[in-house]
Amino acid sequence: YEMHSVTGVQTCALPIFATGLLATLAYVSPTQAADPIGNFALLDVKGDFHQLNKYGYQDALVIVAQANGCEANYEDNFKYKLLETDYKNANISYLMLNIAGESRDAVRQEAETFDYEWPMLIDSSQLVAESLGITKAGEVVIIDPQRMQILYRGPVQSGARANDPVRMKIDTALETALTGDTRSAETIAMAADGCEVAFPGKQMHASSAPDYVNDIAPILKEQCVDCHRKGGIAPFAMDSHQMVMGWSTMMRETLMTKRMPPAQVDPDIKHFQNARYISDEDLQTLVHWIDAGAPRGDNMVEPLAGLTFQEGWDLGEPDLVVYAEDFVVPATGVIDYRYPIIDLPFEDDVWVKAVQFVPQERSVVHHMIASIVEPQYSRELEAEERGEVRFLEGYAPGKEAATVFPEGTGVLIPKGYKIRLDSHYTTMGKEVRDRTAIGIYLSDEVPEHEFRTYRLSHEGQNLVIPAGEMDHRMYASYTFDKEVTLFAFRPHMHTRGKDMRFKVIYPDHSSEDLINVANYNFNWQPTYRLTDPLVIPAGSRVVIDGAFDNSEFNPGAVDPSVDSLGGLQTWDEMFAGYLTYTYNDEM
Repeated sequence: YEMHSVTGVQTCALPIFATGLLATLAYVSPTQAADPIGNFALLDVKGDFHQLNKYGYQDALVIVAQANGCEANYEDNFKYKLLETDYKNANISYLMLNIAGESRDAVRQEAETFDYEWPMLIDSSQLVAESLGITKAGEVVIIDPQRMQILYRGPVQSGARANDPVRMKIDTALETALTGDTRSAETIAMAADGCEVAFPGKQMHASSAPDYVNDIAPILKEQCVDCHRKGGIAPFAMDSHQMVMGWSTMMRETLMTKRMPPAQVDPDIKHFQNARYISDEDLQTLVHWIDAGAPRGDNMVEPLAGLTFQEGWDLGEPDLVVYAEDFVVPATGVIDYRYPIIDLPFEDDVWVKAVQFVPQERSVVHHMIASIVEPQYSRELEAEERGEVRFLEGYAPGKEAATVFPEGTGVLIPKGYKIRLDSHYTTMGKEVRDRTAIGIYLSDEVPEHEFRTYRLSHEGQNLVIPAGEMDHRMYASYTFDKEVTLFAFRPHMHTRGKDMRFKVIYPDHSSEDLINVANYNFNWQPTYRLTDPLVIPAGSRVVIDGAFDNSEFNPGAVDPSVDSLGGLQTWDEMFAGYLTYTYNDEM
């Protein structure tokens, strides 16, 4: 880029933004009522999850817009730090927001080079910047995160601290927030020169709103309707424009907070076949269409009507269908875990290549885990007398489809062995009956490798999450004594679960991230399948690092005024990471 001098100030001329006079200020209607803002969520350069309403424990949130190469950010960095120092004892959080759609690695390097100390959020879709009314890098936004409103939008500071008109306005906004009463607050808006950033998605859709038939429906078909259909697990069916428009406000909120599509993981770490990624372009198209009023358009074709879906067995009729117990789930109350044993008819050893669970009443089946156990197995026996217990497959929210084991692998069921089910039912307000069917597909040949699952866990031992704790961290690790190929990962916590990461530490002490579930959701627990399985050498240690939120700002914290302990029920907690793999030297 070129360096220019304007009134003695170095500025940058870059393809995506241009810099003007940094010190020129203009007042813009400082008496308007405080601008409301919707909830949003983003990852920062470290992969940590930030959601606006989860800053509700703070009186104010200060956000500075950033773009790589922006001279305004470079020049004002000391002012950001001065602002934080001046309010170091106040209940305020500080963030930076990359608004230029740049890569996380590039932004991380920029932050390190120029010593930006605040968490740097990545707004790759630019939708958060749009919602905040930001147009330039260098702009500052002050938010009341409790009432979700903007108290200040403008520059950070124009000159010396004493009698600086900008800092006086910032101080007014912050002091209003610190009083805890912003009900009658007004947004203080000031225009500031900074680095102009292009918003191509916004500009394109402003001139021509997305079309329901040609632009919106294809995204919904790809991302949503498998669950959002009649009889599906979602709360409403996306089967017409009228239905989609009626739910559009809720759709926008779930998109902006990354609750939907479900089961999203950090897109910068590996790639997973079933992670339900959504592109920035599709996200912009949906949100901009909703912001335009979700228009029907001129085309009267209804592309979401009459869609057909796979029902029952995904892979055709199984080789064997076994059933969980025929169980009547009461309307209310607590149901203890159930452990039925299922006899199998096999007269020889068999290899399983795929498994599917089909609940009769999925609304009450929280999860099921099928394990292979020895003939003499009984829960009445001491643990060391029960014999081998090996994982077959499980059913959990988000695991509706058949699980097909990787080619050349399978799960062994020796002759005479049985299936033990760990069944967890939850009530739903009315009495219903469930008899879950389990379809087992057998391999015609002995596979090259046995498909294995290891549950890395403390089993709830010593799990005590202090009352009110927002970030209670736990760790566990396991070292493989042989070379293995890793295929998939699944974190498991309960409703206080906040996030979980897996990484591998190699024998030479180098490390690699495996998965980052940055916003753990108890309602979605798929096994995340690597698109490209990973071979790790003998002596590699897999580490899981997770956090719990037992505070009032987590709706899943049953009673944040008391410590949470480990246990089986939903209101207790668990900490486990499932690894699926094969030994590469066997068979």
